[in-house]
Amino acid sequence: MTGVQKPSRRILIGAGSYAEARTALRLAERLAGTLATDLGGMLVEETIWADLAGLPKQRVITSSGTFIVAPSRRQIKTVAESDAKAFRQTLSALAPQENWSFERRRGELISGLCEAAKGWDLLLLGYRETHRLVGQIVLIEPPADAEQEARVLADDLAHALGTGTLAMTLGSAPQGGGVGPPDTEHFSSEDLLLARIARLHASAVVLDLSAGPLRTYDQLRRLFAAARCPIVVVGAGRGEPSLEHSSQIPPAPEAAT
Repeated sequence: MTGVQKPSRRILIGAGSYAEARTALRLAERLAGTLATDLGGMLVEETIWADLAGLPKQRVITSSGTFIVAPSRRQIKTVAESDAKAFRQTLSALAPQENWSFERRRGELISGLCEAAKGWDLLLLGYRETHRLVGQIVLIEPPADAEQEARVLADDLAHALGTGTLAMTLGSAPQGGGVGPPDTEHFSSEDLLLARIARLHASAVVLDLSAGPLRTYDQLRRLFAAARCPIVVVGAGRGEPSLEHSSQIPPAPEAAT
């Protein structure tokens, strides 16, 4: 039986290092054959490391709980150049012909990638690999009246990895056989949903930032920290507005003439 042709998608792969990008690149490879027309890569060099490098004898704590001397500016630059080269080479090997691009930026990871994702269909947010086992694909279920692109994408990715999809959302389960997938886990608070995800062994989490129930950059940061795996974001560039366009921030005063 001939498979149904999936629509083309432009995929942006973002990470703070090449070690984090590798997992997202592998997911992109699974999707590129049926979805992608263009692949983009973005390496975000977070300013915190440059700031620490400017402080003499500054010590930082690693993920293992040990203290190390903060790297020098030269060391940071060397690692960044090496990461960029490896990221670019792997991306070019995945993309057909010339349908790929690569960019480096400095700033905060989540907000920087979401801003850069404007004009892209999907954002694949990389996370440093902690295991090789294939886990479930977790779907943050959008509201029933919203576009269901995230669910379709989660199911496609689960099929490509040979695993299952586990759907979760915020709010009470519909009563009396109401609208909505019956297999969705419902949580009364964001904290409970994130705690559930933190206990899972997931290969990726899929969500639609423009549809909800998670919509803000801060919620995406919390999800990223809890999931400890790549995040596939639909509508990343249509989510939380940037600060300069927020109605809560007054416009800058005009220069005196």
